[in-house]
Amino acid sequence: MPGYLAIGQFTGMITQFRNYTIHLGLQPVVTLIHETAGNDEFRSRVGTDDSTKQHFIQLIAACDKSRRLITWNPDNKDLRSVAPGIIDPNKQQTESLRPINLDGIQMSSTPEIELPWRFDGTDPNIPLASTLRFRNGIGGMIYMAACAIAVAYTRLESRNRSHMITVNDSLRMYSMMQTFRDLCDRLLGEDNQIDVAQPLATDEPSNSPLPNRMSETEIKIASSLQNIVGTQVNR
Repeated sequence: MPGYLAIGQFTGMITQFRNYTIHLGLQPVVTLIHETAGNDEFRSRVGTDDSTKQHFIQLIAACDKSRRLITWNPDNKDLRSVAPGIIDPNKQQTESLRPINLDGIQMSSTPEIELPWRFDGTDPNIPLASTLRFRNGIGGMIYMAACAIAVAYTRLESRNRSHMITVNDSLRMYSMMQTFRDLCDRLLGEDNQIDVAQPLATDEPSNSPLPNRMSETEIKIASSLQNIVGTQVNR
């Protein structure tokens, strides 16, 4: 079906619509997906450190910043009055909350346009969740939450507008971003690390007698002992 995805974690994503400003909102979300897929700390069963936690909080804050930027807010409402917990990695908001203002003149209609990213698994930078090999469940949860934000952006009713998203749609996206932030607080960082002492069974060498290096010759201990015993008997 043109303009629609039904694959992996992007099932339900609508890839063709009029609202080009949603692409602006999606851009930092795609960066968030890239950073999650490429972070090797999710391949450690122990967990992540505090720098990784802060990194992802900053990334979701950038997503929130773009969300506010594309929100159609004709009354210039302070969105803090609606959602007082607006994401801020530094717990301080100094910049203006007013979005782009295009209310002074009627804009012309725009054609439907395709998303400029490939979410069908053909882009190695946006892999399907089934192809990832995260060794802890945290990475998978974070990755799926990031992808869910991208899918939700494309399903907003505001996608049928030429530009901007409504306050209510903006708050829908805010709720998902706040959930992602909550996952960061609860799952990432040194406070959430666990102690792992043993390798997985799948990490153990298999079908490779010692020494298990390709360039070395196998030592058959049993055969060597038999040779020694046989030599002593012959003497």
